Amino acid sequence: DSLLQENQKMKVALLLIGTLCLLAGTIEGFTKPPRPDGKPPRPSDGKPTRPSGGKPPRPVSECAPSPEMKTVVKLLEQLVDKVKELEGKLDVLLLSDTSIRLDHTWQNLTTGTYAFLGEPCTWFEARDKCKAIGGYLVEINSLAEMNLILKTSNALGWKELKLAFWLGLNDIQKEGSWVWEHSQRRNNDGFRYWKPRPDNDKTRSDNDDCALAKGTSYGWHQSPCDTKKKLGSDWTPATVCKKDG
Repeated sequence: DSLLQENQKMKVALLLIGTLCLLAGTIEGFTKPPRPDGKPPRPSDGKPTRPSGGKPPRPVSECAPSPEMKTVVKLLEQLVDKVKELEGKLDVLLLSDTSIRLDHTWQNLTTGTYAFLGEPCTWFEARDKCKAIGGYLVEINSLAEMNLILKTSNALGWKELKLAFWLGLNDIQKEGSWVWEHSQRRNNDGFRYWKPRPDNDKTRSDNDDCALAKGTSYGWHQSPCDTKKKLGSDWTPATVCKKDG
């Protein structure tokens, strides 16, 4: 939890720096005209001033943006892009560094106890990791459980990093017969979240024997069990473990 809090603090700090840079450049450099004597403009008390000609100043909303202001806007856009880039790099470091990854950290949710392991791995590696820490590759029994797992993984930054996760579901023993690894229940007898359904997936191949939750909605997809990509590539397989009790 402390690591996640530090992550959020760093993000807030970056955004504050960007905001302060904008305010400093806008207020001090471009919203006040220079004095005739060349000295810095005096602080405004917030009251409108009337120029020597007697006509009231035009409202700010009616004034065309100056070249300087356009430059500020452009610099701000670049700053925002840089902040987003730094946020992404920070999240990648948090999940890729073995010293701070959330491995072996069980979280008690209303639908069960889970561990979210962010390291890229194959289905077989994910299964073995879960067994090593006293659990099993996640089995999802309801839409409520699916939504809660997604809410938790999103809070960890998985969706932003395009981290998918393996399910304990496969048809390794018999093609087309999808079975949960731990309970040995057939998937046809319970909750399903296939997108698309296995029998309607025209893109699958004969070795797509393991289920992977991926994409913006984290629908279940058939995938080769030995799929393993580097962190930062398109929908990298990670692990969600579950344990009873």
